[in-house]
Amino acid sequence: MEKENVSMTAFAPQEMLILAGGAGTRLRSLVSDVPKPMAPVAGRPFLEYLLRYWIDQGILRFVLSLGYMGDSIKEHFGTRYGNAEISYVQESSPLGTGGAIRMALQEINWNSGHILLANGDTWFEVDLTALVHDACQHDLPLTIALKAIEVNDRYGAVNVDDCGFVTAFGVQRKRNCLINAGCYLLEIQALLVLLQDYPKTFSFEDDLLTVLVTKKLISSSIQNRVFLDIGIPPDYQKANAVVGCYKFKGDIA
Repeated sequence: MEKENVSMTAFAPQEMLILAGGAGTRLRSLVSDVPKPMAPVAGRPFLEYLLRYWIDQGILRFVLSLGYMGDSIKEHFGTRYGNAEISYVQESSPLGTGGAIRMALQEINWNSGHILLANGDTWFEVDLTALVHDACQHDLPLTIALKAIEVNDRYGAVNVDDCGFVTAFGVQRKRNCLINAGCYLLEIQALLVLLQDYPKTFSFEDDLLTVLVTKKLISSSIQNRVFLDIGIPPDYQKANAVVGCYKFKGDIA
């Protein structure tokens, strides 16, 4: 038990990388003047809710990976939000999710070996303590938070074995399956080694995860928590009820 406590302390992140470079082309009919993470929800940008949620979980520093209309995000948030520090990395040209993550891991002076990674257009009420606990069972470069859903009409399903290793992505399954909810715990140096031979532009999900899964290098944390991806109009229209009504621990003016 003492060894596990030490491991969990070492794994517990206080820094987080958020991919906030999406243009939101599928949302243009509803949101056309801001980048997707800044889409308004109950009078505030969606990204504000995301930062507030993770501040409540103990995150003290955010790094925002920017692309489309990145200056508007910088101007809105500046260098702090609540009690958390904010830093930025800006793509000069699209790098794909993989290239953007690698650039952030290389360019930022991270304070610890493990960080969180999440998409800037996804709300997933991850239990961070549970994620860290599950991650330290295997000590792999990457642990992914998975969402169990009953009806699946949009996502590729994810298979997991009895030991918690992810064994497949993109599985065709319409009911009672697990999906990738876009939240990960990363071990920085181990992941950088795995990323070093990839081209300048590549997909984290399609080009990297599909390779790592064949080597049993991804563990899982299955969480039955509230999830919403605002990337398409029907789901974005649910955000006021799901995200806008969330009760945070403390208020941020």
